[in-house]
Amino acid sequence: MPRNLKDSVSGSTELIFPDDVDGTYRLRERSVYDAGEVRDELDGDVPQYGDWIPVEDDGDEAWLVAPSDLRAQLIDREIRTGERFTIDEMVKTGREQSDPYSVTVTLPDREDVPDSQKSLSET
Repeated sequence: MPRNLKDSVSGSTELIFPDDVDGTYRLRERSVYDAGEVRDELDGDVPQYGDWIPVEDDGDEAWLVAPSDLRAQLIDREIRTGERFTIDEMVKTGREQSDPYSVTVTLPDREDVPDSQKSLSET
């Protein structure tokens, strides 16, 4: 049965897949959910596979696909709950379904330390 266009999106939680991932997000919690858990949360039949992290996208709740390279970067950079991060690029490194993604992440709220200052802060 057709639904009103406005009703089809109001109050819905968005799923953000690799093709639409470029943007800035806030981490809602430092947890990773599998596709089944996200389906249960959304009471739907999508997503079918993958790992997902809960984020805010322009103030709205969303689920962001989380390939291992993205998760590794967020861990290595010690992303905090509520902190903004920007995904500049998420590209599959091959044509096979199991090929990994290459991900580029920046943290817009963190001040970059110049290389000349890094050695001073490490002492």
